[in-house]
Amino acid sequence: MGISMFMFLFVTAVSIDSFGIGCVLGLKKVRLALSGVVLIACVSGVIFLISSYFGHILAHVVSVEEAEKIGALALIAIGVYFLWQFFKKERGQGEGKEPWLNPTKVLNDPVSADVDRSGGIRGKEVWLLGTALSLDTIGAGISGALIGIPALSTAVMITTATFLMLGTGILSGSKLSNKAESISILPGVLLIIIGLIKLS
Repeated sequence: MGISMFMFLFVTAVSIDSFGIGCVLGLKKVRLALSGVVLIACVSGVIFLISSYFGHILAHVVSVEEAEKIGALALIAIGVYFLWQFFKKERGQGEGKEPWLNPTKVLNDPVSADVDRSGGIRGKEVWLLGTALSLDTIGAGISGALIGIPALSTAVMITTATFLMLGTGILSGSKLSNKAESISILPGVLLIIIGLIKLS
């Protein structure tokens, strides 16, 4: 499989959660300004770029073969973790901590990013949502660098994809939100597939 297809699957896996979260926000009528969507997309891209830098440092320590194997195994581990989080949410076993202390809670309950219950996500709350959506890019950035995915172009693609998916999700929330929950399972599945292909 070519690098372009890997990048497509990779970017989809990292950014598709934004669509589901946007749908939930749209359904619940929780407002998020365009500037907030742009900021969140940029945070995802920048965090991916930074984590890729550390991945490249690690790649200099080990051989190319070992780096690809480590990166592939890491992607599989991240994918399994995503699936675990998804089924944990399905069973209603979400954490009870405040969103500020546990940003992963926002992924299970996007409306919790509206901490002050004002009906809109603004100010520090935008950073909270951006942090939650960027958690998966940390491990993905390191793993992506190890398996040879170009950092800068992928970061730009992740920024663009996150902006489009989050914005589209918010706009179409009332119509698609009931189906959006099932989308949350895709990132984990895609990352596992990428990791297995790289191991083969």
